Amino acid sequence: MSKEQSVTEKNFIQRDKAKLPNLAPRVIAVVIMVSLIMLLVQYAQDHFRQEEIVDTQRISLYHQQAEIAGRLMNASLLFKENNNEIAIERSHTALRMAMNELRMTQQRQLNLAQQLRDMNEDDNIVEEETSGAKDIDQLIVYTNTILAAMEGQAVGIQPDDIIYSQLQGVYQHYKNANERLINKLSKHLQYESEIHRDIAWWLTAFTILLTFLVSLGIYWRGKRLVHQQFSLITDVNKQLSDENKLRKRAETDAIAQSELALMKQMKLNSILESTVDAIITITADGTIDSFNEAAEKMFGYSADYAISKNVKFLMPEPYSLEHDAYLINYQKTGKQKIIGQGREVIAKRVDGSEFPVFLSVGKVEGVKPPLFTGIVQDISARKKIDEKLQKTLEELTQKQSKLEEEERIAKHVFENITASNNDIIAGVSSWCEPMGAFSGDMVLSAILPSGSIRIILCDFTGHGLPAALGAVPVSTIHSAMAKKGLPLQILMNELNNKLNELLPTGIFCCIAGIDVDASRTHAQIWNAGLPEVLVVNKSGEITQRIVSNHLPLGVVAYNKNELHCREIQLGAGDLIYALSDGLTEAKNEAGDMFGQQRFEQLLMSETDEHGRLTEIRNSIGKFVGKAAATDDVSLIEIKTLVTTD
Repeated sequence: MSKEQSVTEKNFIQRDKAKLPNLAPRVIAVVIMVSLIMLLVQYAQDHFRQEEIVDTQRISLYHQQAEIAGRLMNASLLFKENNNEIAIERSHTALRMAMNELRMTQQRQLNLAQQLRDMNEDDNIVEEETSGAKDIDQLIVYTNTILAAMEGQAVGIQPDDIIYSQLQGVYQHYKNANERLINKLSKHLQYESEIHRDIAWWLTAFTILLTFLVSLGIYWRGKRLVHQQFSLITDVNKQLSDENKLRKRAETDAIAQSELALMKQMKLNSILESTVDAIITITADGTIDSFNEAAEKMFGYSADYAISKNVKFLMPEPYSLEHDAYLINYQKTGKQKIIGQGREVIAKRVDGSEFPVFLSVGKVEGVKPPLFTGIVQDISARKKIDEKLQKTLEELTQKQSKLEEEERIAKHVFENITASNNDIIAGVSSWCEPMGAFSGDMVLSAILPSGSIRIILCDFTGHGLPAALGAVPVSTIHSAMAKKGLPLQILMNELNNKLNELLPTGIFCCIAGIDVDASRTHAQIWNAGLPEVLVVNKSGEITQRIVSNHLPLGVVAYNKNELHCREIQLGAGDLIYALSDGLTEAKNEAGDMFGQQRFEQLLMSETDEHGRLTEIRNSIGKFVGKAAATDDVSLIEIKTLVTTD
């Protein structure tokens, strides 16, 4: 910048300061005024908001009191209508809780009334609130009377109907007064909210108007100043623009000369320093021309030491012997064996240690004599990870094979245990499709000493081995009690007690037990958690549905009054179907479930002595297709035409 330019700028600044008006007092005054008005608006909004919160609390309190009073009346009427001990105890507890809650809300009501008196609120509403508190006192008095009557009920003292009548009257009076008070408070709250909103809007509008007027005055004063200074600024800018053009022209010439001198060095630096990988530039005969910092760290040689040496000293044999031959062949034939390609090779550090690297070699275009750039990546860590992953994969494969063998042995033992406790019964067919190697479903069958047959279908929660473990004690107990001919409900109670001891929380067994007498005309059925057991005649009509009316086994102990089975009569040719929920919940590839409706449609067709089980199994398999199983599937079909000897 020239001396003449500095003088010009200094004169402009001094003249500008002389003519610039002092606007600071005006701005400060506006800021203070706007701040005071905003504080006033905020104070008014806080005050209004506090009043609205109090009114909202009052309305909420009266709604709460009305709900508690209603519960108190319901408990009183329950006691009046039911005189058994259980009803008295429930009513007594409900009355106690409602009375205590009324006392608490009454105290809050009185506190709010006193707070409103201190705030000089509407005396009429406060008086009505005080009157409502008195009604609550009367409700509590009559409630105490009824509680005393409850306590006397045990020794033959009967409550008087007059007490209920008086309590009803007080409650009705309180309810009407409470509704009127809530309506008044709601209207009062709405009215005050509208007033508060109007006041806030007026204050805001006044603030905006005042700010606008003051800002307008400042704007006009500044506009006049701009017009006065515009001519001076134009002259100075013209002088500065001319001087800047001369200065930029001189700077451009200097930069162009500098770029020409440093172009070659900048190209090389860009190649060498633009990556974190080791970059080595060599000439056509293999001499190292550049050796970047990453290469120094990787190989342990300094750039000063490496430059001018043949690059093959960084390679062990046989790579060092082959390198010169690659370069000579490329120069003679132009065939690229390593140029423009990447491959894994072995490199050598300064200490003689060897390590794997990935080498990419390329030719630097536009440079004479020709240069070749090698980008070297140390892949030692990647190689170690690959080796570790391969070793881990081999170990996992061995463990998987071992687990599969152990699972196969366990499955064989499990099947032998359950098969040994089953009798082969004519006319009874079953289909079990496990989700995995083990099934959480199990079918048990036995011929009782009386000639009756017993069929059990179990569905344990979960899948696989954890679900199948509970089947062993069930199978053993079933076989032992069948040999003794004990009733079905006794078997279910014993199984429930045993599974309560063995199974962890969250694991239980849904079960259906079916006892069919020797004549195949009557049956007893126990359903605990499974889908409906269906009785279907030969024409395909579902004549009876036995729904689950017991909790699954292993949840809680059964009461004595729960130990009963559903007894049904069977017609000639009737078939009984029991199934697990895995059948109706089987999904196809689209995610649609087979469903109860499709299953029952399959039962509607007439059948012969072969039954419908095979047709049902084929239909489900066709519906599911290649979709993965989501649960174990089990189905039992019992034909009543077949009899046992």
